[in-house]
Amino acid sequence: MSLERIREYIESRTLRNRILFTGTRRRMTSVTVRGDQMARELGGYCLRSKYLTDAAVKSSPAVVWVVEHSPELLKRFSASSPQILDVINPPGPDWYLQIPDRFQSFRYLMLNTASSLEYLGQEPEKGWKWWVVPHHHCNFSGYQLAEARVERPLTIGYVGQPEHLHDSESIEACVSKLGLKWLSADTRDLDGYKNIDIGVAWTRRDKLRDETRSNIKLANFAAHGIPSVVCAYESYRDVDARLGGGATIVCSTLGELLEGLAEIVENPDQRVAIAKKARPALEMYSIQAIGGQYRQIISEARADFDRQSPR
Repeated sequence: MSLERIREYIESRTLRNRILFTGTRRRMTSVTVRGDQMARELGGYCLRSKYLTDAAVKSSPAVVWVVEHSPELLKRFSASSPQILDVINPPGPDWYLQIPDRFQSFRYLMLNTASSLEYLGQEPEKGWKWWVVPHHHCNFSGYQLAEARVERPLTIGYVGQPEHLHDSESIEACVSKLGLKWLSADTRDLDGYKNIDIGVAWTRRDKLRDETRSNIKLANFAAHGIPSVVCAYESYRDVDARLGGGATIVCSTLGELLEGLAEIVENPDQRVAIAKKARPALEMYSIQAIGGQYRQIISEARADFDRQSPR
């Protein structure tokens, strides 16, 4: 057993009155962002589900399951405290063949988008109580792209897993023709944002993906003050709308994306305007702001749970 697991096991024995974040898989970016980081912000604790104890769960205001749950543990703890599922990315059409009660066993859901509800199967008998919860950004230092770099960009870039940037060869070729340098940083290389002057997030159109994926990449670009060109995710449109519109260029096709890149490179006034519109995301999507949303959700779930619990 690793030192990390030993520490987690020992600390789990004494946890009381803490918001708990858990899941069946530990080493996932989603668990880091929506579990570890949010637990620290809320004074909670994130641990592997196998280390949950009856005492810890019973005293907890709520347990937030990130991505996947253990049906056995959920059943065991369902009467002890509110059990909330942070759905993250709804699965494909055959999900029910693997875990038939993946969503129906929960009363409380956190979603990336309102449209995610359409991909969760039949609602349970008592219905769901659900909330849309945006991802917080990763700009904990408060860095902002310098105005000189907005006015005279040198790099266009992407931060994330390579397979989540489609048509990368076409994008790189376009960047080269525009006379700029292409930069691609690993999903955990968060300092990569500080080396990007214009951001890109692009996947080919897919109804499930477009309607359910999180806002994270656009939230990160915007919070760093980076003008960007992105695909037409529902969550990206939501971010742009909350920022008042004009905080990014949203594209539906690869052709539109490449044209958008050329447009943003060749129009300095537009870059400056986009960067200005994007910057309020630093506060709007901060972990403190999203943490406040978590507190309200957990308060509402707790109140609903207490009303429904037998006395």
